[in-house]
Amino acid sequence: MSLNIVNGWLQGVKQIKSPFYNERPNDIPISLLVIHNISLPPNQYGGPYVEQLFTGKLDPNLDPYFAKIYQLQVSSHIFIRRDGEIIQFVPFDKRAWHAGISYFEGRENCNDFSIGIEMEGCDSDKFTEVQYQQLVNVTLLLKQNYFIKDIVGHSDIAPERKTDPGPNFDWLYYRYLLAKKTQTNAIINQLELIKQELQAVRLWQTMPPHPDSFLSKEPFAVDTMQAHEWLQWIFIPRIQAIIDANSDIPMFALRPYFEEALKEHEHNVSQLINLLEELDQLSKLENNLESIK
Repeated sequence: MSLNIVNGWLQGVKQIKSPFYNERPNDIPISLLVIHNISLPPNQYGGPYVEQLFTGKLDPNLDPYFAKIYQLQVSSHIFIRRDGEIIQFVPFDKRAWHAGISYFEGRENCNDFSIGIEMEGCDSDKFTEVQYQQLVNVTLLLKQNYFIKDIVGHSDIAPERKTDPGPNFDWLYYRYLLAKKTQTNAIINQLELIKQELQAVRLWQTMPPHPDSFLSKEPFAVDTMQAHEWLQWIFIPRIQAIIDANSDIPMFALRPYFEEALKEHEHNVSQLINLLEELDQLSKLENNLESIK
């Protein structure tokens, strides 16, 4: 799922504007991400009641628990349902009312400098895989657009009042997914740089090699293709397919072969060789992540 932010709002997701927000203090960067859990009624999922709470429309007569909370003025920036649906209530540049009385590294009022994400869940249940995936997607986008330095749970900034996101929120898995997605994005970007450099040194082809060339069983298809042909028509599409399938990217070492294969090329290919070396290193980092999964 590709996400982007326009004027503080996630595009392509459900947007329900909450009245419970205000302006952030001037000159305070958004540096903290706070993860919560919520379910209404408690331990029940799927209803409209979280949306109603965050918009001041919760009916106190529908459940005894609602009579205790319907007058609360609370909101979060994002709510991620069990099925992965994302709902935004407050633009990121505004101050949502999610943290309450809170402290982080000696600073009070975490709402001033934080973004709040509510996960549909409770302390006693595990979260769903799609929730983790969506949380990672949103987290990385927020880190790209704001000065997010720290990620904490509500219980970390209000330990005497709150327990969420709870013992069943898998912080290790969440951080693994963050690291893996970051590395995958870096590989995607590196492949694009390599494509551009192949074009710059006139090694990018508009027509594929003969179909029989793809039948080679040799490493790098050395018996049927030139090095740059293999890179363009076999390697890059194969890695892109692995990424699209969300499979593990193998470790590889391209630089030694290409350094030898292109040493007589008429154009300066040093930048291409450097880009391939960087790609090799990214594949090693990717596999290091897999080893600690």
